[in-house]
Amino acid sequence: MKILFTEQIQQAYNQTTKRQRTTRKKLTDRAAEQVFLWLQNNTDLSKKVVVYAGVGNNGGDGLAVARMLAKAKRNVEVYIVNFNENPTDNFLKNLGVLVRGKKVKITDLYSCSEAPEVMASDIVLDAVFGTGLNRYVADWMQCIFEKINESGAYVASIDVPSGFYLDRVPMEDEIFIKSDIVLTFQTPKLIFLLPQTGKYIPNWEVLDIGLEPSALRDINSEYQLITDSYANEIYKPRDKFSHKGSFGHALLVGGSYGKMGAMVLGGVAVLRSGAGLLTMFAPKCGYEILQTAVPEAMVITSKSKKYLSPTQIPIVPSVVGIGIGMGNQPQTAEVLFELFEQYSNLPFVIDADALNILSENPEQAHKIPKNAILTPHPAELERLIGKWKDDFDKMDKAKKFAKKHQIILIIKGAYTMITNGIRFWINSTGNAGMATAGSGDVLTGVLTGLLSQNYSPLEAAILGVHTHGKAGDKIASKQGQENLIASDLCREIKLKTE
Repeated sequence: MKILFTEQIQQAYNQTTKRQRTTRKKLTDRAAEQVFLWLQNNTDLSKKVVVYAGVGNNGGDGLAVARMLAKAKRNVEVYIVNFNENPTDNFLKNLGVLVRGKKVKITDLYSCSEAPEVMASDIVLDAVFGTGLNRYVADWMQCIFEKINESGAYVASIDVPSGFYLDRVPMEDEIFIKSDIVLTFQTPKLIFLLPQTGKYIPNWEVLDIGLEPSALRDINSEYQLITDSYANEIYKPRDKFSHKGSFGHALLVGGSYGKMGAMVLGGVAVLRSGAGLLTMFAPKCGYEILQTAVPEAMVITSKSKKYLSPTQIPIVPSVVGIGIGMGNQPQTAEVLFELFEQYSNLPFVIDADALNILSENPEQAHKIPKNAILTPHPAELERLIGKWKDDFDKMDKAKKFAKKHQIILIIKGAYTMITNGIRFWINSTGNAGMATAGSGDVLTGVLTGLLSQNYSPLEAAILGVHTHGKAGDKIASKQGQENLIASDLCREIKLKTE
């Protein structure tokens, strides 16, 4: 599912009217009907519905919903927030129909003092501003927003909360509608998925309004939401006559004294995600632990007991996963850079302490193998790309870093993001229960296991984060988020969603 911005959304609407030989008014009616049905199915429409409509296309949607509510004999009032003197045709057409119906009280607002007191028992439908907001919201309108926010009424916003911009984080003194639900059309908006903006929009739902599929396919978007169907298109079913050699030989490198659990989690995840063979390279203190906890794996140890040290590895793997539980001792850094050179033609997954070693040795960044997958959490990401002003700046810096080093960068979060330096893929699975020790080690294992089966680095990243999150969702649905631990994830790894 593509994530679109203002101009792309308008392009989709325009192409839909052409290709389906319909009108903008009919598209508005489709959108309004979906909002009306949602309200009917999810709220108590015996309450009064107060519609705040702007004079743009979003306001036209709100007026169309008001008309449908009136037709259903619901108690509805409309307040028109006149933010400029040039209403859109869509707004005027829907206003005309509503006026001619003579069933709805309509009041024009030009100041905050004219706005009514909203009752806590009301339902507010916010249709003042939509995705096209690109100007400062006047103080008197922000005053109205504040009245609504303080009322205690249930608030549903059409498409986006009024006063929220699609391309920036709100400033501290800006007031916007704080919605209980945002009913957005056809595609989610990027602001729903970023930490600094998404915290203000915790509940949203995408309503299908029948935009032309071919028009949506033709739009070139930089952002893609990873859905079940999108991930399933990447999944490769196994051939009946395959053998373990068909699914690669993964090398997992890491572990140190007191942190061998990371290698256990990662190793199990490598195998659970489908690798044919697994060899683990760890310090001597991990030998018995790994042979016991992951009996399916082979284990090679370095000469040093507590930390990895340079050792000749006598295998030719198909992929290398490195960093989990590894520590950042000087000899460990030597191991990292030696393996970069030894296996420079192989796909890599680079995580945890390996990322910290890279951030401490930026002059060595050119040694990162091309198309390697890097999986930093926020603190590790900052050490790699530097500080950022806000989430939009973070994404820009991450994209530039990925492009410069020709790697795949996974930005972990509530909606984990993947960039190849050109585009972003945003994951839709996972939950806060996965914010627990070892969860990232499991992800490293899943990614390594997928690469061993000849998934491309980008395919592995997309399918891997989706699979990882899906496992977490399945566990949370059965036992709750707080109860989730990383080893649970390994048992629920399933590459294809039924």
